[in-house]
Amino acid sequence: MKLLDPYSLVLMASMMCGVMSAVLFLVRRSFPADIQGLGHWCAALAVQVLATACYSFKGTLPDGFVLPVANLLFVLGNGLCAIGLQAFYGRAQGWRMLGGALGFALVGMVYWLFVVPSYTARVTWMALPLTVINGTQLWLVLRHGRRHFATYFLAMLVGVNALLVAVRGALALVMPAPTVDLTQPGALQGAYLVITAMVPILLSVGFIMVATKRLQFTLERRSASDPLTGALNRRGFDAAYTRELARLRRRPRTLALLAIDLDHFKAVNDAHGHGVGDKVLVRTASLVGAALRESDYLARFGGEEFIVLLPDTDIELAATVAQRIQAALRTACDSGIPVCTASIGIAAQTDPRQRLDDLLEEADQALYRAKANGRDRIELAEQEKRRASA
Repeated sequence: MKLLDPYSLVLMASMMCGVMSAVLFLVRRSFPADIQGLGHWCAALAVQVLATACYSFKGTLPDGFVLPVANLLFVLGNGLCAIGLQAFYGRAQGWRMLGGALGFALVGMVYWLFVVPSYTARVTWMALPLTVINGTQLWLVLRHGRRHFATYFLAMLVGVNALLVAVRGALALVMPAPTVDLTQPGALQGAYLVITAMVPILLSVGFIMVATKRLQFTLERRSASDPLTGALNRRGFDAAYTRELARLRRRPRTLALLAIDLDHFKAVNDAHGHGVGDKVLVRTASLVGAALRESDYLARFGGEEFIVLLPDTDIELAATVAQRIQAALRTACDSGIPVCTASIGIAAQTDPRQRLDDLLEEADQALYRAKANGRDRIELAEQEKRRASA
């Protein structure tokens, strides 16, 4: 089988990177600002095109100019992908790491090109920063990526890219120069070029898949969340309750529910304005959320009313959580935000046939008693009071 010559493969890879860079640029504009990194990947592919364009002048311009510039651009392109992933996952962006990699690459290229000319030494030297950069990308994806197919697909591609670079660098130490020289004909060189031509495109596709999955998650979260406090809205709470009810049907346990209402919240709005009232609500959601476990759910049903769903929680433990919430609200000391106590009603469910509306009604009735008995109190639903006294 006749293989394409190296320059044709490099040209094809460059054209595909250019097209994918344009695609990423267009896609980036349709994503919200809190999904970052797409711009870095777009720039990375554009830099890869520049690296290929620079390399195409080999033989026309002096190697002393073409080879260092093309290799530095290649390192820069890989580094921008890593920084894009860091931005995407909300990590500190490693511009210093990229600067160090570029400096390391430049020193090696100058030394092994002008001082002690050696093609294999240059290949091994350049493999080191590229392997570190790709290894960083792989760690980011595996450490911070959500567990779904898109993440695994992207991790596999990054791993393949890192492995290819590392293997070529290692082979350059033990094999003659023509074996690792990509401008020479051969099955090994051809296979390497084909794979490396496809990997940037597939990596970009993988990143778009991960970003699209993030967008889907973000939109679902926004549709299920209260925009002011970040707590679940009624839709999000209903979905959470449905999941927990399914678990209750599979295994007998207790679901506890807290109905929380801020005391004298209207007076806060009247005295300080709705802006301060909103800050009170945001602080309340933060303090209540901090008092809960990761498996618990906090929702805001409107106004100053919050609902907490506590899976695997009996009435005694639910009362302890309620006391912890009240203590946090009483001792809040944010400057310019008045302290606001809360009344709490508690209900529990052990029967999967019970309706959510009935459970909420029980908690609301307990909440009303807490209000009537002086506020800043905790009351149990009548059914729970009878169980406690039995």
